[in-house]
Amino acid sequence: MGAADAAETAEVIVWADRRGTPSHGIARAPLYLDVIDRGAMDPKAVPVIDSRAGAVFILDAKRCAGPVAMKRAVEEAARRAKAHGTAVGVVAGATHTGAIGYYAEWAAERGFAAIFLNCGTPNMAYHGARAAGLGTSPIAIAVPGANGPVVLDMATSLVANGKLIAARDRGGPIPADWALTKQGDPTTDPALAEILLPLGGAKGSGLSFMFECMTGMLAGFPILMNQVGPAGKRRHTANAMVVLIDIAVFRPLDEYKREMGKLGGVMKSLPKADGTDEIMLPGERGAREFERTGREGLSLSAKSWARLVEAAAGIGVSAPEVGT
Repeated sequence: MGAADAAETAEVIVWADRRGTPSHGIARAPLYLDVIDRGAMDPKAVPVIDSRAGAVFILDAKRCAGPVAMKRAVEEAARRAKAHGTAVGVVAGATHTGAIGYYAEWAAERGFAAIFLNCGTPNMAYHGARAAGLGTSPIAIAVPGANGPVVLDMATSLVANGKLIAARDRGGPIPADWALTKQGDPTTDPALAEILLPLGGAKGSGLSFMFECMTGMLAGFPILMNQVGPAGKRRHTANAMVVLIDIAVFRPLDEYKREMGKLGGVMKSLPKADGTDEIMLPGERGAREFERTGREGLSLSAKSWARLVEAAAGIGVSAPEVGT
């Protein structure tokens, strides 16, 4: 992978760890190397923009690193939204994109309202089914705020797949509504958990299904219809949609930010439920963690560090000495 693409990919996964989301953080690096080894990611691929209209485009990722494709897509969408007021892009044939909140935050910092949808390889049950039929398909929505972007970033599964990996590292049981075994039975053993369950049952699976319709199906690059079922061939891949709206087309950006501050104040001043110390806005906890880790640094679990050291050794890279 070229130095610029590698740095961009590293920035995205470190961002997730810094915001307290290790499921999409540094622990993904060995998995990315494995995807390259299996031929599912082409580390030298260069995404290609297919312009469909002034404000509409498809980005053919060519199986490049997901963060590289997504950063190119959000930059292209920003350019078009400045020219047309809004832009819609579909990313087809990428690999794991990292936390899509990163790209939504990037757009909000530049005065856009942003919506990102993502669809990937099936690892979540459709509501009522006992087999994997959907991806965990996240959505991120971000807008500028008085004190920085307000960012919602959530999966359509009850928990992200990375949380299962973390649970395996920790040991101990997981809640019974997190996942199913490979055979489709409920389990509290993270070592047996294979199929994630949707957030809110039919609501989460319905969202994930529609995200497939709005990404791969729209671009002519479907994932689920080719991979679900006994005859389906699983291949690591991801599609996405980015929608940007230039807030300044609707109203002055500074005015919008001021009123976002007032709106946030209204929410935070609501009477607190028992056991609640503070009412927080979407992304506020992660923003605070980002600031804290900027000052204090990151801590990795021993197992995560061991996987990184092993992966580094596999490609002839010496890992630095660290404290415990």
